Amino acid sequence: MRKVILSISLCLIVFLLFQYFYAGSPHRLPRKDFVEVIAHRGVHQTFHKENLDNHTCTASRIYKPTHNYLENTIESIQAAFEYGATMVEIDIRPTKDKHLVVFHDYGLECRTDGKGKIWDHSLDEIRKLDIGYGYTYDGGKTYPFREKGVGKIKTLSEILNYFPDKRFLINNKSGNNLEVAQLVAETLLTIPEGQRKNIFLWTGDDAYDHIRKIVPSITRLLLPRHHQKNFFKSHILGFGLGDIGEQYRNQGLGLPVKYTKLLWGWPYRFLYRLYTADARFYLYVNTINEFDQVSGIPLNGIITDHIEVLGDYFNSHLTNAK
Repeated sequence: MRKVILSISLCLIVFLLFQYFYAGSPHRLPRKDFVEVIAHRGVHQTFHKENLDNHTCTASRIYKPTHNYLENTIESIQAAFEYGATMVEIDIRPTKDKHLVVFHDYGLECRTDGKGKIWDHSLDEIRKLDIGYGYTYDGGKTYPFREKGVGKIKTLSEILNYFPDKRFLINNKSGNNLEVAQLVAETLLTIPEGQRKNIFLWTGDDAYDHIRKIVPSITRLLLPRHHQKNFFKSHILGFGLGDIGEQYRNQGLGLPVKYTKLLWGWPYRFLYRLYTADARFYLYVNTINEFDQVSGIPLNGIITDHIEVLGDYFNSHLTNAK
């Protein structure tokens, strides 16, 4: 009996080692002729990410600025495309008078000289704010962007009209609020149908279903985080076996590079399972070292907070992944 148990245990260990370490062959993967490079928030002031929660004011913990761009502004978006982004992620919030503005936070105190929630103010009031008011890298000794961001908060319509031929990932920060979903749908209907093909959503399931009923051509780039967590949890606990699941077909999944070490059969066997199920996979990459770890792997796209640093490097190396 001991020999039987030992044999079974050894077989199980060998199987698990094979599942984890055998990366598979890149030749089985479909060719990727285009790799999306997504600039998260455009070119923006990055910040310390230790001990973050939903109430953390990230503008008060930025690194010492190396450029003058502020997130979600026309200048920031334009710079991101110039640095090599193929798509820019922007955030939207509703105003009191039912306009959608491109702004990340629900409160105004962190970044601006305003007070209260953004949806308690009219568009005219929002336009007067200084979006650079609250940024500091030295604990409040200096505020390098004060008076440089007045009037820079734009509506979603203004951004889409300013960049009619560009690709955007619209992050609906209102989740499943159907009133906001209706505003999103109405805004999308104001742009040409051809332009809508360049617009992708990141939003809750209910909001997405509502928008799709009105604008059927609009799709999500990435699934909401809770769906992605369910997928990766199932993948890890299931030893990388089983079907992908119908709910993940034609959907996008993403991970930071550091978490790929948790994936069974990374990279080629893992990606083969996804791609044969028509799912997409993106990696969050913020350093050249991280990119070098995955360069040559045929991904659907890369998401970065540092397009101004990595853009040229991405574009000179991504051809290796085709």
